[in-house]
Amino acid sequence: MKISRPAGERGLIKMIVIIVVALLVLSYFGINLRNLVSSPTNQDNVTYIASTTVSIWDSYLKVPAGFAWDIFVNYIWDPAFQGLVDLKNGRPTPSVSSSSPALPTPPAVQ
Repeated sequence: MKISRPAGERGLIKMIVIIVVALLVLSYFGINLRNLVSSPTNQDNVTYIASTTVSIWDSYLKVPAGFAWDIFVNYIWDPAFQGLVDLKNGRPTPSVSSSSPALPTPPAVQ
C-alpha cells in the first residue's frame, strides 16, 4: 500500500534543494549577495520600482480593485458563508431566484 503525502510536503524539500543549489552556483561564479543587495544601483532600482508600483496602484488600479472586491464580498463571499452557516445549523439554504439584485454600477474613475 502506497502512502501519499499532501502536495505541500512534497514541494518543501524540493524548494530547499533548489535554493541550496542556487546558492552554490552563485558562490561558484563569485557573486556576493551582500554586495549585490547593498549596492547603490540596486537600492535605487528597488526604490524606483516600489514608487512606480505605488503610483500605478493609486492612480489606476485602486478604484477598480475596490469595486471588484465589493462585488466579490457582497455577491459571492457573504452568500456562500451564510449558506455554509445555514447548512451547519440545519436550515434550508435559499435557492437563487430570478429576482436577485442587479449588480451596482462602478464608481467614476477620477
